[in-house]
Amino acid sequence: MLYLILLPLLISAVVIPLLGERKNISWLISLSAAVISFLLSIFFFILYFNKDIIESYTWFSFSSLSFSLSFIGNNLTLFMALLVSFISIMVLMFAGVYMKKERHARFYAEMSFFIFSMLGLVLSNSLLLFFIFWEFVGITSYLLIGFWYDREGPAVSSKKALLITRIGDLAFLAALIVVFSALKTFSISSILNSLYLMPLSALVIAGSLFTIAGLSKAAQFPFYTWLIDAMEGPTPVSSLLHSATMVAAGAYLLVRLLPLISAAGLLNLIVVIGFITAFAAALLGLKERHFKKILAYSTIESLAFMFLAIGTLNAGGAIFYLFTHAVFKSMLFFISGGLAIIFGTYDIYELNKKKLRGTWFTIPALIGFASISAIPPFMSFFAHSALTHNFNVFENIAFVFVAFITAIFSFRAFFVIFGSKAKKPLKKEFNLFFPIILLSIISTVGGAFLYFFKGIISIAYSFDVFSFIALAASLLGILVSYEVFYLGKTQQLTERMKSLSEKIAGYGYEKFIIAIGNAISTFGFYVGRFDFMFSSAMSRIAESTFILSSKTREIENGDAFRYLTAVIIGLAVILLLAVIFI
Repeated sequence: MLYLILLPLLISAVVIPLLGERKNISWLISLSAAVISFLLSIFFFILYFNKDIIESYTWFSFSSLSFSLSFIGNNLTLFMALLVSFISIMVLMFAGVYMKKERHARFYAEMSFFIFSMLGLVLSNSLLLFFIFWEFVGITSYLLIGFWYDREGPAVSSKKALLITRIGDLAFLAALIVVFSALKTFSISSILNSLYLMPLSALVIAGSLFTIAGLSKAAQFPFYTWLIDAMEGPTPVSSLLHSATMVAAGAYLLVRLLPLISAAGLLNLIVVIGFITAFAAALLGLKERHFKKILAYSTIESLAFMFLAIGTLNAGGAIFYLFTHAVFKSMLFFISGGLAIIFGTYDIYELNKKKLRGTWFTIPALIGFASISAIPPFMSFFAHSALTHNFNVFENIAFVFVAFITAIFSFRAFFVIFGSKAKKPLKKEFNLFFPIILLSIISTVGGAFLYFFKGIISIAYSFDVFSFIALAASLLGILVSYEVFYLGKTQQLTERMKSLSEKIAGYGYEKFIIAIGNAISTFGFYVGRFDFMFSSAMSRIAESTFILSSKTREIENGDAFRYLTAVIIGLAVILLLAVIFI
């Protein structure tokens, strides 16, 4: 498995830098490395199917403790490696078109390093190694989002993504310390088998910190704002971040540590945060004009669905939905990038003027937005049946309402962009056309995966009454969206919905965050003042002690007469005090 991980690292760290600015060759080599990683993933998946194979390489030893580079090959980890490498191939193919006019080959070096980091993350069996790859993913996403560093938007957005996700990184690091202090191991397998040895307080603290780390990386409430601004980066980066890689890493972490999270009693909290995030993202998407940002809100909502599954102890449902989401969301980002290449805009109302209905983008876009809304026969409908399997009545009711809003805001983009009939066909370029068509086919027929997915990962699904109520709510949402955004009826309803989303996205949240920041800053200021006063006092005491010691040192000069005089004076003082007080 080590070869599977090291190949993209070799490409990013050695081969591409040696090529200088030969971007076409760099692109071809990076794409070839992703293909080889995908083939190796298939090989190891077949070789280690239904097994738990641990590869461990000694890293260093300290006293009686030994630290290893440990990787695990099982159905879950190797399926994730398959998914990461497959989506990477699609993204790199698309990047060959989108980044054609860019001069810098470092883009492909950074993309290859990102793929290396994600493959290492999904295969790690050591929490310490997981954390290292987690950090690699974070710093590479910073570089990729800020690829156009000479522009203000990408430069600021990359810093924002780095700073907000650092909250989760610090939480992850603190959780590592807590777990290692309790169990003296970083092995994920050993930790999950030894949870009964951890004190309850350590379990709760570690579980809470890991949850914060997952929420931060997955852009869940209240950390979601960085993912919207990350759309300033190149579209291939947006597609890779939003599909099976960086943001999915937060959900994947909690899936790997689900027994610990459950033992810490955090499942209900995760469900509540998931619903808050899903509602907020769906409503905020209603006001957005930027195509990629609409897709970003959809990603935040889809990740919230994964957290809902995790919070109901449904790891299989979360992973299957992660798979379906990676497919249709990548496709939609490719469509957004393709339209931007042709027309130079992501504004859905500007794209509406280009008359796109009937072009070759229309059907894949319809499949993508129907997948967001979980309409059959697309595979997301089947993913929802697995996702909601453990929901109680109240969770099902809330999910139905979310499904209704989701259909409205997702099909708003479709009806606005493809609202006018095209007058001429658009040119097809293979590196753009092939990934979109392939992913649209998988999205259409991929529901069949559900029936043998349970052979890969334990998963339960059922098509109960709530599945069809949610479907009816989605269809109703599409009808409302059609009436409002395609036919242009009920303008008042449109304004109310926009007003509601603007209130949610308004200054309340920003003021809340700023207030917290100011409070922390003020607290830090007074802590700094106290620290200055305390250190000054300690310095004065040290100086006084030094002066006193230098004076008393003069007494110790070896003069016997002076010593005898001091003894006599001391005895006289003692006798005088005795006479006075006794």
